[in-house]
Amino acid sequence: MSLILQDIGRRVGRKWILRHLQLEVANGECLALLGPSGCGKSTTLRLIAGLDLADEGSILIDGQDVSKVAAVDRRIGMVFQSYALFPHLTVAANLCLGLRVRGISAAEQQHRVASVLALMQLEEFADRRPAQLSGGQRQRVALARALLRDPLVYLLDEPMSNLDAQLREDLRPELRRLILNGNQPVVYVTHDQHEAMAMADRIAVLRDGQLEQIGTPQELYLKPSTIFVASFIGRPQINLLPAQSGIVTAIRPEDVHLSEEGISCRIIDIEWLGTSQLCLLDSPKGKLRMLCNSQIKIPENVKVKWSSEKEHHFNSESGHRIN
Repeated sequence: MSLILQDIGRRVGRKWILRHLQLEVANGECLALLGPSGCGKSTTLRLIAGLDLADEGSILIDGQDVSKVAAVDRRIGMVFQSYALFPHLTVAANLCLGLRVRGISAAEQQHRVASVLALMQLEEFADRRPAQLSGGQRQRVALARALLRDPLVYLLDEPMSNLDAQLREDLRPELRRLILNGNQPVVYVTHDQHEAMAMADRIAVLRDGQLEQIGTPQELYLKPSTIFVASFIGRPQINLLPAQSGIVTAIRPEDVHLSEEGISCRIIDIEWLGTSQLCLLDSPKGKLRMLCNSQIKIPENVKVKWSSEKEHHFNSESGHRIN
């Protein structure tokens, strides 16, 4: 089982909002689509689901071209950002609806719904309506509905963006256990780079409708292929030093250290992060961010240095990696 996008393009009027997109998601793999608003993440998801049709290219699921196949016939398990539950139906009725539409017998509907409610630990909420549930419970109902679809591919469209930070952390293990550890390809759309790195086997970074870089979370963090990826992946944000001879040098804040010998800087701001401090430094090279465990004050003059082996170098015109 695999999902393959071959040279996919989508146009609105004369404007291409997605162009020449090549992706392959293997059986049991989770690929996160990551990027800022308007980069083409949700458009890609809608094309895979059949909610929109591509203007060029092909979409293959399990080796079959489904580019012109109706959404209802693609066997997609989709989880939406907004849950998309019918407010007037109970949890059980919401789950039964899709099975009934597909002609599943009443007895089999009850059996499947009971099984998925137990799996999602929602048995006691079967007779409640969505308004009587918490955000996390509603998201679990949406996940349960996707599981009942018995899909060939799972598509998750920012499934946790409406939840608070603590609930997102609580739901991640459940999501990995229920969907991401299965045998289907999973495409996970998010604008949150921390969530993408926590959930995905690989990340595809999109920018202005085109693929900027694809790789494991470690590859994108340790060897970004462009200035955009280097700046987008990683918090606190990477330091970008002024271009010298056509080269922009970048250094991660955790690779900048206090030293008796180094660049003279002045601390102008500090953010306490719990296990460390994020220090903003004014230096001859411009503003620098540094993670530091030492107790320092504002203002204070310090010296910092870093290893040249930790530097990333990019062409200042193209933005592409040099080393």
